[in-house]
Amino acid sequence: MLNKLLLITLLYLPLTAAGAEYEFSLGAGFQYSGIVGTQFAVKHKESKYFISVGLPGYSVGMQTTVLDDQRHSVGFSIGELQGIFDGDSRYGVFTYNYHFDGFKNTGWLLGAGIGIYDQESYKPLFNDEPVNPSSKAMFTLDIGYKF
Repeated sequence: MLNKLLLITLLYLPLTAAGAEYEFSLGAGFQYSGIVGTQFAVKHKESKYFISVGLPGYSVGMQTTVLDDQRHSVGFSIGELQGIFDGDSRYGVFTYNYHFDGFKNTGWLLGAGIGIYDQESYKPLFNDEPVNPSSKAMFTLDIGYKF
């Protein structure tokens, strides 16, 4: 019993010493994994690392501030959108975000990104001919609110 308590205490110590902040946000765009989605982030110093689940996909990524005023951040997001009437698409984008109230504060943000997506082969609804996989460049706009 004492060994288990000691082990749990030792495992808990790094979590309390890390001092990381957590952020929850709602939004739309590839950083939020689709039409509408949620993002859970762990902030450490001037960066945040996030996972996102949305309709119809999921992603992971990170952002870091680039200027002293804390309103501009750059980063990346990689994920997958689940196809409903077509094949699943995997994507990777480099992102830029503008935080109206600052990177570390709650509030609105607008973002943009460029990257590529790779769509797997699929058969369209009511059609027996498969569509071949393709890779294409893309541009994305994102909007979100951080709580």
